[in-house]
Order: sequence, then structure tokens, then C-alpha cells
Amino acid sequence: MIKNIYRKIVSEKQRIALHYALYKIEAVLLWGNRYECCCCGKSSRRFLSHGNLGLRKNIKCPHCLSLERTRILCMYIKNEIFKSGIQPMRVLHFAPVKGLKDFLKNSPYVSTYIDADLNPNVATYQADMTRMPYEDNSFDLLICSHILYCIPEDRKAMQEIHRVLRPGGKALIVDTIEGDTTRELSHLPAQELKDVYGDEATCRVYGRDITDILGSYGLKAHIIDYVKQLSPEFIEKECLSEAFDSEIVDCINT
Repeated sequence: MIKNIYRKIVSEKQRIALHYALYKIEAVLLWGNRYECCCCGKSSRRFLSHGNLGLRKNIKCPHCLSLERTRILCMYIKNEIFKSGIQPMRVLHFAPVKGLKDFLKNSPYVSTYIDADLNPNVATYQADMTRMPYEDNSFDLLICSHILYCIPEDRKAMQEIHRVLRPGGKALIVDTIEGDTTRELSHLPAQELKDVYGDEATCRVYGRDITDILGSYGLKAHIIDYVKQLSPEFIEKECLSEAFDSEIVDCINT
């Protein structure tokens, strides 16, 4: 009951701001240098617990709240996308998380950074991935992490990704990938989706055929399990040994 009252009298934007403020206090209490976050560059003696289907320990940065999949994506961008000699990129980032957002905004490899979400309280700009308010060929890089699975018309979103990317531009998509074939789940009851998949908005679980689906919309894609390319020392320092849902679908706009 108290939680419901709190939600009624405090706006979502205010709740998010309070959420970050409380984590800043906890970050001070976790001062140390055993673990480090590549998104914000800050260290802690341990990371925070997180999980929708049961808490997993020591995975969330207390400073920028990045999860393992975010830190893996950040390293992929640093090592494989932002290379010496490239022209500064125009970046569109859907459903931004603080650590990666701050890294991209401050990167010398980024000339324009736009963060967007359907929910105006969690991003600077409100935008629907199935009807993006951007002109054709507007961006060099588009990033979306754990979004497509909850978009009923995900094929329209793929069409839009192709449209707003310049030819040769890249999209980096992170989503749960299980098995070979994509399974549509929107017919299941909301409670079952929440109990089994941790999110009642789940519309599907992608299989490895996501590359074929994206390819049919002009996005040449391949799946990269990037954590396997990182050193054991780095994996330990960044708390990535228990990482899951972290495969990156790297797409080139053809």
C-alpha cells in the first residue's frame, strides 16, 4: 500500500532521480579498488546485486549502475567501433543506461549523441522505434539493448533501423538469444511471462535466426559472444564471469 501511495505522489522522473541519489550514497560505502567498471572508470570493493528472476550477486556497478552486458557492450564499442582515424560518429542510443550514456556523450569519437526511449522519463528524447522521428541516413551508429524483444511490431523497428542508418552504418543489438529459432510469446498470459521471463512485456525470445530476420531488412548481421575475447584478468576485474544475455548482434546497413 505504501509503495502505491509513493508512486502516486512522486513522479516517475523524481523516483528515478532519487534512485540514483541513493545509489551514490551506497557507492561511497563501497569504496575500494578490487573491481572496476569500464563504463564510468570507477572502482569498488564489490558490485551490487541485481536480478528479476532471483538476485545475482556482485554484478551491478554502484556508481553508474551498469550490468555485465553493458560493460561488455562498452568494451566492444571501445575496441571494435571507436578506432583511431575514424570520423566522429552520429549516435542514436535507445533505452540508455547511465554508464554507457555518459561514456558515449563524452567520447571524442562521437559528434552527435541522441538518447531516446518510448518513456520520456528515462531518456532525453521520446521516440518510438517503429516510427522514429529522424530523417533517412541520419546516424552512423545505433545502439539498442534489450528492447526488440518487447516491441510487438519488431519488424517495423528493424525497417526503421535500416532507414535511419547511413549506408555502411552499424547497429549494435543486445537481446536474449536462445536456440536456433525465434519464439513468439505474446499469446501467453502476462503473469506467466513475468514468472518465466522476468518481464510481462516480453513478446518473443530470439533464436540465432535473428541474423536472417535482420538480413531481410537490409541489415547484415552476425552474433558475437564478445566476453570470450576478453582476458581472464579483465573478466575478473569487471565481474563478467557470470555474464549472460550479453551476446552482441553486430549489423552493417547494406
